[in-house]
Amino acid sequence: MSDDVQVGRLVQSVRLARNLRQEDLATRAGVSRQSVSRLERGLVDGMTVGSLRAISRAMGMPSIASLGWRTPEVDRLRDRAHAAMVEQVASTLSPLGWAAAPEHSFNHYGERGSVDILAWHPSLSALLIVETKTRIWDLQDLLSTLDRKRRLLPNLAAAELGWRSLLVGVVLVLPELSTHRHVVARHGATFRAALPDRQATVHDWLRRPSGDLRGIWFLPISHHDDIGQRSRRLRASKRRPGPLRPAKTSSGKPNPDSRAGAARDDGPLGP
Repeated sequence: MSDDVQVGRLVQSVRLARNLRQEDLATRAGVSRQSVSRLERGLVDGMTVGSLRAISRAMGMPSIASLGWRTPEVDRLRDRAHAAMVEQVASTLSPLGWAAAPEHSFNHYGERGSVDILAWHPSLSALLIVETKTRIWDLQDLLSTLDRKRRLLPNLAAAELGWRSLLVGVVLVLPELSTHRHVVARHGATFRAALPDRQATVHDWLRRPSGDLRGIWFLPISHHDDIGQRSRRLRASKRRPGPLRPAKTSSGKPNPDSRAGAARDDGPLGP
């Protein structure tokens, strides 16, 4: 990956952490939105040093041109967002009967790594491998890493922890943001092949595992300031006129199935 592309992605991370749209940043910097977009895509050829400095000042950062700010600032942002997601996933799994081991490391004949959450459902002998991502940088690398963990961790968990699984679930957790929905849609064929199960199926499996699972969980963000952007669910909730009411049948009586059906897809998990 070129330095220009890396700089562009880091600029985007900082912008999102500031809860700014490209239009907002452009207005503050006195440049066009297209200039911000080009920078974030790593297309810096033709951009002036003055424009780069203006964008830096608008984000409250030292000059992008110096690159001296890159590692500490962005690492802090990513670590904070990632930790918030892992904590939220672990706290969601616990009431459902899962014993969660966050940041579980492994080493199998030189194949080393760590999994964000390794969870165990003792009553159903189910193992859950969770990978959380604030953003997807390299899709093929991500899917390869998930496949390796799916291959290694069931046997390692049995040998090291006594967790002898009959069922195995692999879940990629992403923040519930339109950005991530667009990425999954844009690479639909790849995701359907590698992680075919979607939100409702993942929710059902976490409540009562049955068979193996390979899915995506879009996590509603309770600490959206840590992610840097409001989740689509939280934005949408402010536009809702009120709670859902059961639809009525032709006889005028409430339909008992209508509310359950409406709430099933992306509702928060619970016991």
